[in-house]
Order: sequence, then structure tokens, then C-alpha cells
Amino acid sequence: MLEQAVNFTEQRHQVILTNIANASTPGYVQQDVSVTGFQQALRDAIDRNRQSNNGDYSPVSNDTVDFYPGSPLVNVKPQATTSAMAFHDRGVRNMESQMSDLADNAMAHNTLVQLLKTQNDLIVKAINLKP
Repeated sequence: MLEQAVNFTEQRHQVILTNIANASTPGYVQQDVSVTGFQQALRDAIDRNRQSNNGDYSPVSNDTVDFYPGSPLVNVKPQATTSAMAFHDRGVRNMESQMSDLADNAMAHNTLVQLLKTQNDLIVKAINLKP
């Protein structure tokens, strides 16, 4: 699950960077990926896992992200956002919210990477223990 979350934040970071790069492109409509939709898919998979006896963790793809069974890979599905003000060229862009989203996403990504590192360090220590 942590690997899927890291992959999600990496791909969302690219979506946000594309929005920033196209901030002055006429007619460009910014896109985003629903963090809530991704989190809900993970929550549902955890709930199903807890209710089943086989211990199978398998998130189901939704409007936000595609999951691949048995793999930490995910594929985000960016959607046009209309939360920003439309410009005279009918493009929808909001640099302030993009920079805020970029910072929030980077913080989430860094936290997830630290959790993965800690988990990996614990496994390495457990393997290297001598009886």
C-alpha cells in the first residue's frame, strides 16, 4: 500500500507540474487527480482485507486511479478541474492553488518515502539478527 501511495504522489506531482508549466498557455485547463478518490480505494481494500480470511489486499480501480492486481504500480487518471477562475481565453488556471498543491503533495510523498525506508530498515535489521 505504501508503494502504491508513493507511485500515486509521484504521478500527481507530474500532473501538477504540467499545470504549472502550462500556466500561460492559452486555453489550457488545469487538471488534478482526486486524493480523496485514491484514499477511498485504499480504505475499501483494507476493509475488504480485514473482512476476508485470505488476507488478500487488492484495491479496485475507480475514476481516479487504475490498480494492477499484485503490483504496487498505479496509473492516475487526471480530470479537468474547474475550481479556478476562467481566463479570457476560457482556460482555467490558478497558480496559487497549484503551488500549494505541489507543496502538499511533496510533503505527503516525502513522508511516505520515509515510512518505506523505516520499514525497509526494520526488515534489514531483522534479517541480520544473529541467534
